[in-house]
Amino acid sequence: MRRRVLVAGTREVVEAARAALGGELELATAYSVAEALREVEGGVELVLCNVRFDDSRMFDFLGALNAMSHERRVPVICCRVARSPISAGSRRGIELALEALGVLAFLDMHELEQRDGPAAALATLREAVMARLGK
Repeated sequence: MRRRVLVAGTREVVEAARAALGGELELATAYSVAEALREVEGGVELVLCNVRFDDSRMFDFLGALNAMSHERRVPVICCRVARSPISAGSRRGIELALEALGVLAFLDMHELEQRDGPAAALATLREAVMARLGK
């Protein structure tokens, strides 16, 4: 039985997750906060969430996750898959907000691709997911 991960976000993050994780994990997908919360209730081991999730409602979703019982909480990795750079101030603001919500992993796929190349960026995403799953 494959481990189940929720990919909550846009089509781009779903494609990145599929490319990075292949058939190793069962990937559930959600494009709205309501869908994502249903998937979490159904049982997932990790959430990979895009900053632009559900018209930029990522923080609403993360707040709802934090409100769940301790037994239901799962680790979260947030990522940004936009094809443009982000300002240092905006990046720091996202990181601070995520830290306040208990999310310590944030990957900027654009930055990783520009610095290391697309294949290495996907490898970094895969490593982050597998590390949080204990694989």
